[in-house]
Amino acid sequence: MASQYTLVFFTAQWCDPGIPMRRIFDETLRDLARLRSDITVEGVVVDIDDEEVNQQTAASAPRVSTELLASVDFVPIISLVEGDALVGNEIARMVGQLPKLVIRQKIIAALPEVGK
Repeated sequence: MASQYTLVFFTAQWCDPGIPMRRIFDETLRDLARLRSDITVEGVVVDIDDEEVNQQTAASAPRVSTELLASVDFVPIISLVEGDALVGNEIARMVGQLPKLVIRQKIIAALPEVGK
């Protein structure tokens, strides 16, 4: 059975660097599917303002844990979570506007090696 991970992209409507980083996030998900077919990586995009309202009012189901959302003090952030974003453990975090290859390298380094 393949290991399950969640790649979470935290942004906000007012976050201008979030626009090009969203494209990098989407490309990174495709790269991971190609490079690490032994694992499953789900992508979740979270607008921090909308998620905060959702969690306070139960307007819709939360997308990430309260603890993970509370740990966000800057956007954009890409967070790698082992398991589900609602209950899993964060194993890597990339903060700010970074090049795609740097993000991909950090994510791959945080994942277990093939066969382990």
